Amino acid sequence: MIIKKNIHIVRALQIAMLFALLLNTGCAPVTRVVLLPDPDGKVGIVDVSSDKGIQTLDNPWQTTEVSSKGKAPSVPRLMDEKAVRAMFKEALAAEPIPPVFSIVYFETDSSDLTTESLKILSRVLEEIGVRKSTNIIVSGHTDAVGSVEKNQELSLKRAKAVADFFVSKGVHPENIDVTYHGKGSPLIPTPDGVPEPRNRRVEITVQ
Repeated sequence: MIIKKNIHIVRALQIAMLFALLLNTGCAPVTRVVLLPDPDGKVGIVDVSSDKGIQTLDNPWQTTEVSSKGKAPSVPRLMDEKAVRAMFKEALAAEPIPPVFSIVYFETDSSDLTTESLKILSRVLEEIGVRKSTNIIVSGHTDAVGSVEKNQELSLKRAKAVADFFVSKGVHPENIDVTYHGKGSPLIPTPDGVPEPRNRRVEITVQ
């Protein structure tokens, strides 16, 4: 059996239903594939194939079963969400917590955070504590005003300002990975020389 993920945000839960299906059918083990939505509700596509055919799962809680390479996967059907969560409770509990992504913004030509962004940093700090995270990525960016060299330096200062805030609150420096990109990766593309507040930012990923 082959499972192909067509979209990277897909989560496919593949579990061999050895005991339940063996007891009920007396046949060979059956593999069941269930397509789960991401935490934000997005759903991708999974192709499940054998030597005899292919089925596509593209709806949340949709499932197909494969008993051998010589048989085609079953016609997809929807499972009840509660039934899926009950059936695969242990596997779901073992899933890693998805990363949290946040953006904070800065004043023009400065490494000073906006007032609202200071509040966001406090919430991110709480998330770091809850997760006991040891993998925090801090990426600095600028808008398109100024030279390449100046913006490289400014994006680094912004990233360091966020990292220093976390360290001052007890986060170990070795748990923070600082990167900086100048004006090279704008959130909102603009011509050179155009100020754009949404590009004056630091992106934070807490894993």
